[in-house]
Parts: sequence; structure tokens; C-alpha cells
Amino acid sequence: MRISKILALMAALATTLCASAQSGQDLQDDGLHGTVKRVDAVMYEAHYDLNDNLAKGDQLEHLVTEYNTKGQRRQQVYLSVAEDIIFRTRYKHDGFGLTTLEHIVDNQDRVIGRTYYIYDADHTLTETYVEDAERQIESRMLLKHDGLGRVSQRSYNDHAGEIFKREVYTYNPDGTLNKAVVYDRTKHKVQEKRWEYDEQGYPTSYTLYDYTEEEPEMFVTLYKREYDAHGNWVRCTEYEVLGDRMLPTYTTTRTIDYF
Repeated sequence: MRISKILALMAALATTLCASAQSGQDLQDDGLHGTVKRVDAVMYEAHYDLNDNLAKGDQLEHLVTEYNTKGQRRQQVYLSVAEDIIFRTRYKHDGFGLTTLEHIVDNQDRVIGRTYYIYDADHTLTETYVEDAERQIESRMLLKHDGLGRVSQRSYNDHAGEIFKREVYTYNPDGTLNKAVVYDRTKHKVQEKRWEYDEQGYPTSYTLYDYTEEEPEMFVTLYKREYDAHGNWVRCTEYEVLGDRMLPTYTTTRTIDYF
């Protein structure tokens, strides 16, 4: 994957949909509970063995996130299967505790990209944009909020400032994300996404309706999690639903250290 695509993806994932975007608490925005110091997450392929038991396959991703005692992200480190650093992200915060800048550096500590966060007078996140190593803008994301401060719309702009995708969100009464409707550059609805949650507020199912083909398609993903004593999940397995069968696709394990 090209670095510019990685940076754009990181910007899109920077603010979680269910969070207020003005909390100033990265732990809360990341859905974590307690005084978390470090999260070491490893994703593997998942499959059934010959005895129909769930088994791990090849390692796919390895991400380590570190927090300070204020609940702010200090850095994220992306590792290869051989545990070599691919690149890392370092965060800067303002006096209100809000993230203002991410520096993305390679394994030789060279800056390969930056993500900037822009807030309004009420400390609500309204925009992020990504620069490459040459300080050229790769992408921009504009956000709108509802009366409760939740993200109600995201507009994704290309390097020329043209909107190529727009997502509109609605929420459940408990504040969890219910639905996201995706529109393309021509303002046609191309996707619809829906979620269901467990008692801890984590998704148990994700349904994607795809309207890009002549015949609409539906894809369902189920999640099974195990939790620690703080209510943070430490193991999550994703399943693809095909007819009446659940086929495992990925398993992610998290080692969580606390202050």
C-alpha cells in the first residue's frame, strides 16, 4: 500500500464515530476503559482446523498504541511480521488536551506525512487534512455535528478539494452509531452500513449494503469478543456470514497494560 493511501486511511479513522470529537480524551474516543498505558494489538487470519476448532493463521498486522496519564495518545507504532518498525505516528496536543497534529515517521525517523486537526471556538473538530513528505495536501476531511456534538456527516475531499465521498450518520438512543449512508462524487447512494452492539458498547454485527452493482449486495460481519476485568476486549474474532454458516476471517488479540 502506498504511504499516501495509508495516511489518508489514518486520517479517516482518527475520530471514532460514536465519540463526541470534543472530549479531548483519546482513551474514551478509542473505546477504552480504565487508566490504559499501552495496547499491543496483533491481527491474524482465522480459520477452522480439521476438527472444526477455531485456529490462528498468518499474522497480518501489528499495532502498538501508547497513552500518557492524561488519557492522550503518545504514539502508535506499526510493526511488520518480523517486528520491524514500518512507521510510527507521534501526537501533539494543545492546552485543552485536543489532538492538533500527527507526525508520521518512517523506520529511520524521517517525516513522511502529517495530519492536522482543526477545531472551532467550541473545541469541536471540524476538519482534518493530510500532507505528504513534500508538504502537499493529499486529502481533506470536513465534519458536521448534531446538537449533541456527535459527528453527523463526513465529507472526504481529494487533493484538488473536490468531494469524492460523503457519509451521513444516525445514532441510537444510547448514543451508539446506528447507520451510515455513503454517497459518491455524483451524490448517489452507494452504500449503507448498520451496526448492533453488546452491553459493553462494542459492535456485535456489521451489515453492509452495497448498491454499486446492478444487483444490490448485502454483506454481514459478526464479532465475538473476550474481555478483561476493566471491560476492555482482549480478543476479537470476526466472522463472515454466508447463508447459515459463520466463517472466521480475522482474530485480533490485545495485550493491555495499565498505569
